[in-house]
Amino acid sequence: MSALRRKISEKIWGGRTPAEVLSKRFKIFVLITIVLAGISKLLYLRGILPANVELIIPTLIVVGSLSLYCGPTKFWRRATRYFGLLVLVAIAAIDLVFWGPRSIFVFTWSGFILCWLLAMRHKLSMFDKFKSLLWRTTLTAAAAIIVFDLYTGVLGWSLMTGTGLLTVFLSQIPFTLYHLCSLLFVPPLVGLAKAMVKVKVPVPVAIAVKSGVEVQTS
Repeated sequence: MSALRRKISEKIWGGRTPAEVLSKRFKIFVLITIVLAGISKLLYLRGILPANVELIIPTLIVVGSLSLYCGPTKFWRRATRYFGLLVLVAIAAIDLVFWGPRSIFVFTWSGFILCWLLAMRHKLSMFDKFKSLLWRTTLTAAAAIIVFDLYTGVLGWSLMTGTGLLTVFLSQIPFTLYHLCSLLFVPPLVGLAKAMVKVKVPVPVAIAVKSGVEVQTS
């Protein structure tokens, strides 16, 4: 049974080369973040989490900011640029199932795309120091939340209700401050990314040969 478990673990988690292991783990990391974003949306719909404390924007920013290697083929090289769309598809599906078509979704979904594009401006290496990654992704996530709220909460709501921009802006401030609490999710996401790249790499070691030692050859 232990041999079977090792074989299954190797199949899912391991690989023949460090590059293969990394590509596999990057895919697992992205899959985990998509599931977490979907769960946070479901928890909000169930009333367990407040609407403005969510994993969607932190997920889009962390995944979008990192330079992910998921394989040498053209398909995977292109797919890494559109992983954020998988998150958006999952969220859109949940919205439509629970709420049905609504005009506000035009702003929320396109707002998430703006967050993804903002994250894609970075090409951060997952091998960078944790503090460096955390600082840059947190700052980007904070900017994304503010842009998202201005776009959806202020512009979108003003256009849909006919309310003045200033009135909507002032009423949006406390919600945006509350929304910034979602930044608490950035450190564990970055920490998970760092944990996924801990791959053993064989390194040749030079061994000094003492003078006077006779080396025999056959």
